[in-house]
Amino acid sequence: MRLPVLLSALALAVALPGAALARTPPAAVVQTTGVSVADARAWLTGLGGNVREPVLRDGVSSLHIADEPLPWNLTFYACGPALCDDIQYSAVFSGPITPEQINAWNRDNRFLKAFFMPAEAGGVAGAVVQYDVVLTNTGAEQLREPTVIWLQMLRTFAQGLAAAPVQ
Repeated sequence: MRLPVLLSALALAVALPGAALARTPPAAVVQTTGVSVADARAWLTGLGGNVREPVLRDGVSSLHIADEPLPWNLTFYACGPALCDDIQYSAVFSGPITPEQINAWNRDNRFLKAFFMPAEAGGVAGAVVQYDVVLTNTGAEQLREPTVIWLQMLRTFAQGLAAAPVQ
């Protein structure tokens, strides 16, 4: 029964466009979900990660985690004054890697997506793997599950590359 009321309200708004435009714009939305770069770094360090100082490039902050033998990065997007609610885990691999390996991974696996990087002159082909996460709570503890998924899938990806026959 709400549909007639909604239609009436919309008709009134269309009939009186000046009244609708005269309203005060809504206040800026304060971001209440996400994690700060500093909190994420402290959380990862607390778990034993070798986390370097944040790097800021083109307005985007990243952390480099020097977990050997598989170093990786955590990049922060959609950041407000204090919190970021969009993060991306990523790692870079060098070859020999083939497009077929990357296509097979993307076909057979979810969550972690791989991108083939053709060899530059005198170099070897490589790959970048990424895992995007939208954060819906507040604080670093919400990183636990996506970080576990990332680390498991990253290891599986690396083992698949190592087990593949060299062509």
